[in-house]
Amino acid sequence: MTEDLRCPDCGALVSADAEWCGQCLSPLASGAEEGAHPGPEPVASSSGERELASNVISLERPGKEPSWPCPSCGHQNPIELNDCAVCGTSFAKLFREEEEATRDVEPAAALLWSALLPGLGHWMLGRRLDGVARMVLFAWTAGTTVVLFLSRSGKGGLGSVASLVLLFLGSAAILYLVSALDAYRIASGEAALVSARMLLWGSAALVLLSTIVATVVAIPAMRGR
Repeated sequence: MTEDLRCPDCGALVSADAEWCGQCLSPLASGAEEGAHPGPEPVASSSGERELASNVISLERPGKEPSWPCPSCGHQNPIELNDCAVCGTSFAKLFREEEEATRDVEPAAALLWSALLPGLGHWMLGRRLDGVARMVLFAWTAGTTVVLFLSRSGKGGLGSVASLVLLFLGSAAILYLVSALDAYRIASGEAALVSARMLLWGSAALVLLSTIVATVVAIPAMRGR
């Protein structure tokens, strides 16, 4: 005698070779497979839970320290740094709007605009901040040169301010030529020779140098009184 077989759904007696229950018409083969291999769904669910837990842990405890990419040189810097460790670019530059795209201006026209006023060619090309910086710097250097000339008019020469006149006149001339050349290069699709950062450092160096020269000139004049 063999053990009685019953339907797993309704409990009715079924024969060993039956494929369907005579009472509830449930398929016996699938029910047997489910009984032989219990819990496939819980296994999948358990696997999904383990994967989700793994993702959460990786977010909470990343294997790599958080960092920010430098917008100028691309170097990855630790998040606690305010400036790039390679080129010194500020972290805040990541959130600044991109500079306006270069306008389609003929190189000769850009050169002509810059010849009228240093920085005007950059303005016409769409690089307004760079253009304004060059305009202001040229107005400062050229204006100081004119003021020094006028201060010594009718006094028989430049006298002690000659060194200051040469410093500011030379700076204005260099800025004039470089701005015209840069405007031409930018309009031609090439990189500028003097970037905005270089222009800023040049302005700071001019202020420092002019202060030193003025001090050296003023000391002998004060002693001669």
